[in-house]
Amino acid sequence: MEEVQIVGKSKARRMQEQAYAISVLDLRKQYQTAAPLNKILNAVTSVKIRENGGLGSDYSFSMNGFSGNQVKFFMDGIPMDNFGSSFNITNISANMADRIEVYKGVLPVYLGSDALGGAVNIVTRNNANYLDATYSIGSYNTHRFALNGAYTSKNGFTFRSNLFANYSDNDYKVWAPIVNLETNKQEGYEWVKRFHDGYHSFGIKVETGVVRKSWADYLLFGMIASTDKKNVQTGATMDAVYGGVKTKSWSLIPSIRYKKDDIFTPGLSLSLYATYNMVNVENVDTLARKYNWKGDYVTSTSAGEGYLTDATIKERQWQATANVNYVIDDHQNVTLNNVFSALRRKSDDKMYPDDEMNNVPQQLTKNITGLGYQVRFNRWNANIFGKMYRLYSSTYKLLDQFTENQRWEKLSDRKHKFGYGAAATYYILPALQAKVSFERAFRMPEAVEMFGDGMVQKSNPDLQPESSNNFNAGLLYDQNFGPHRIQAEVNYIYRDTKDFILKGVSLTNNPTTSYDNIGKVHTRGIEASLGYAYKSILHVNGNLTFQDIKDKMKFEKSQNTYVGDGITENITYGQRLPNIPYFFMNGHADYNFLDFGWKGNTLSLNYDLQYIHDYYLSFTGLGAKATKKVIPEQLCHNISLGYSMKGGRYSVALECTDLTNEKLYDNYRLQKPGRSFNLKFRYYMGK
Repeated sequence: MEEVQIVGKSKARRMQEQAYAISVLDLRKQYQTAAPLNKILNAVTSVKIRENGGLGSDYSFSMNGFSGNQVKFFMDGIPMDNFGSSFNITNISANMADRIEVYKGVLPVYLGSDALGGAVNIVTRNNANYLDATYSIGSYNTHRFALNGAYTSKNGFTFRSNLFANYSDNDYKVWAPIVNLETNKQEGYEWVKRFHDGYHSFGIKVETGVVRKSWADYLLFGMIASTDKKNVQTGATMDAVYGGVKTKSWSLIPSIRYKKDDIFTPGLSLSLYATYNMVNVENVDTLARKYNWKGDYVTSTSAGEGYLTDATIKERQWQATANVNYVIDDHQNVTLNNVFSALRRKSDDKMYPDDEMNNVPQQLTKNITGLGYQVRFNRWNANIFGKMYRLYSSTYKLLDQFTENQRWEKLSDRKHKFGYGAAATYYILPALQAKVSFERAFRMPEAVEMFGDGMVQKSNPDLQPESSNNFNAGLLYDQNFGPHRIQAEVNYIYRDTKDFILKGVSLTNNPTTSYDNIGKVHTRGIEASLGYAYKSILHVNGNLTFQDIKDKMKFEKSQNTYVGDGITENITYGQRLPNIPYFFMNGHADYNFLDFGWKGNTLSLNYDLQYIHDYYLSFTGLGAKATKKVIPEQLCHNISLGYSMKGGRYSVALECTDLTNEKLYDNYRLQKPGRSFNLKFRYYMGK
């Protein structure tokens, strides 16, 4: 024999072949670039990550028009609902994870959650022994460092650690409205540097325990500790300019994980996870000043640039997950999953010592139980499942505001919902796969939506659970032609959502945001992707997403309002929901010069393209078109040059983002950094 070929599928590829609508990202291809997870996810079809500014700014993850808490995040199947603001996808390096699983609309039972629009599961690396260190330095005095590693002895003792540290001045230039502080009138726009936007964060995740024991596949005790601190430059829009507003947070999260296959009997698997999340957030706005975008200020007659607060928000949450899976035979298995979380929150504002709401606890308890059954054969497989959602909330509501009867009244509520769904896939040809899935999904409101954040985000204790009928249908083609590989995918999405929770912006001098229910929303969309690869040398791919998201509530019912109760016609019926991108595209190309300069060395050229069509901040049918606020059309080009040595042990990369220095916005007039450069270094050692 002259040649023997062994053909197999990676874990990421096998996950992609599930019946669910899923995109799986193999992060091993991203290790050389040391990219943050948000940058990688932003190139997935139907996904858009909207940031308010530079490193450390608030962000919103959107998928198929669902955003924020409608899409849930997991790490190794564990909900990340309350890991703290510093331990998130904008701070974590891709080198921490093996792959990312993006579920669109319909979730498998083992990801027990009340996600309405899908979920993202970050699967961390399980290498027995390795060390991976990265450091980057870039524009605006930006520094990022990550250290990931694991050690496992022959007797099964293991220690795993993931560490990151980030810093940036974020002093990039923005095209900003200039206000004359003496006359309080706007005098046009100028290019100015942001002067109060610094950010730094630090986080570490460690686990230690045993693996490969007769009584446990693994038993791991862990701890997550993270902190961040940032200066707040602006409010919900750039009309508000701050020079002294600050926020900081810290989180401490002990945990325990256990898993055992074939426990008690062959085919029966058990996994358990428990954690106690301690998160503190501090918001400070006490300066008696008013700033403009030049950094000038005048003294104000009252303290507080926007909201006058010196508050500490304390959140404590118990969380436990149990998953049981039983393999009946070669073709069938059943899964039972339960997730319980109990959150208690207190807020203490030093600026209002007599406020009766100081240190008054607010509670949110969830319990989600799921049961699923799967049947699988060579050319097809199918899943059916049901989920039970339970919620208990206890909070306070301000009644009769601005009257002599103004008061806080305690509200408590219990909610129960039942959801269900199914997913199936069939191989029409060995290289052509068809998928279809449906779920009747529910999502209970989150703490930040009901209780607010103490600053820009206002509370709304009257929020109702969202419900949605989610339907996906698609085709996936994947074929090798010798050294050439073609991949293509097209999916149709439909969402029929009731009590849709939408984040809105109040366009005032000090804008605020709030979450409100919209009675009925329909989403129809198409997503498509096409990719080509030649060996390990050339890769070209692109994708596009179109989503038509409309208000379908014909009539509105009002209760307890100043104008009385009744039913009125909804003037936004049939209009596209505002402040949501509806058409965007991504493109990527890379070329690798193998054995460049020396055997085992590789020179890589990379190019990325992102396009977003313009969209309105408010409903399209309200007001004159000439006066409407628009997030403009955007086109962004990114390039990078990388060189890896000794098979990837050492690597260096130079990256330029926003090559043409376009004005980029994800949210209304909240400008992101323009052209920037990053130099990245990596060292890897593994067995």
